[in-house]
Amino acid sequence: MDIVYMSLRSYAGMPHTLTLLSPLAKRGGNYCTIKRIRNHLKSHGYECQLEDPKLFKSRHEMDDILSRDSMGVLIGIHAYRTGAYMKDSNLPYIVILGGTDINEFSKDPEAMTVMTEVVMKAKFVVCFSTTIRSKALSLWPNVCHARLVLIPQAVHTSMSSFNLITYLSSRPEVGCLQSSSQQKPVIFVFIGGIRPVKNPIYLVSTFQEWHARDKRIILLIVGPKLDEQYCTKVFEPAISKHPGIVYIPGLPMEDTHAVMSQSFALVNSSDSEGMCLAILEAMQIGIPVFARNIPGNRAIIEDNVTGFLFDSPQTFLQKAESIVENVDRSLNVTKQAKEYILQHHNLESERKAYTDLLEQCITEIEADNTEIPKLAMSVTINEEYLATHTITQDS
Repeated sequence: MDIVYMSLRSYAGMPHTLTLLSPLAKRGGNYCTIKRIRNHLKSHGYECQLEDPKLFKSRHEMDDILSRDSMGVLIGIHAYRTGAYMKDSNLPYIVILGGTDINEFSKDPEAMTVMTEVVMKAKFVVCFSTTIRSKALSLWPNVCHARLVLIPQAVHTSMSSFNLITYLSSRPEVGCLQSSSQQKPVIFVFIGGIRPVKNPIYLVSTFQEWHARDKRIILLIVGPKLDEQYCTKVFEPAISKHPGIVYIPGLPMEDTHAVMSQSFALVNSSDSEGMCLAILEAMQIGIPVFARNIPGNRAIIEDNVTGFLFDSPQTFLQKAESIVENVDRSLNVTKQAKEYILQHHNLESERKAYTDLLEQCITEIEADNTEIPKLAMSVTINEEYLATHTITQDS
């Protein structure tokens, strides 16, 4: 298990500095979320320092860090992945539920036992959406409702100068760029780590057939291989040597945002999601989103209003072909999607929510302890974001 610890110190009247001691500084997904939270708290007067425990020799070394620095509060992403550590640390903590906690680990009795203890001991439990909060209440009906706090993820995108067409021109799978007609490709991009729950091959055969009829149509899959067995036995055979299907094993976050901005649309074909950051980013950037009709996606997409939901490959093809043939139909959808992001996923709202929550937590702790010299934040970085040049996930 990989955990990143962030120590937050507040010293009145002294300058505040930010020290990053992690090779994950340019990664995406959960790390993007924790980096935003760090920036929020830093702007509120806390000094932040990141440490990567992969550099530690043992669990005892991590424990020594917390003991030496007199940590007072832990904040962790993923109840199961960080929960086993937090619940045994004897420190008060805030846990942020991930989609994997709610949708996958909740099916595993052993994992559920761990998460139940984590949730019941937590000072607060943060949920990204009402869907996650409702599921949490059904899983843990005895938890204090006031302790389940709704804080939607905010979105921040920053694009590099990465040129997607130049990159694709060197790939033989992109027939329309190799032909004399030089037709402009229509690129649907899938962004996520390659593992079963993300189901990156759900639409591969659909795109292969569509590309055979229209050489402009391209499915671009961007993401690191996280499940070697799945990749070897399922993913690689499904996409190997198939015209119209292009795979990039991962890009830096700014390049990923550039790829989004130069694509026709984003595709999400996950079997389950918490709150997919890639979807939110695409909506902010202003490209149409075609997403699997699952609870996590329905929480952030209203069909035909802020995006397009599909129940099957056939439904996807029907909707996607309609938009490709009449691009103007998507303009109002992308406009409303941008407005939705501005209203419900903006940075200032997230900043206020986390700083207020932390202050409330500190106030409650101070009722029992007269001094809180230091605060600590811990976050599990999902395997999806640990590969070199990792891109956005899911939560």
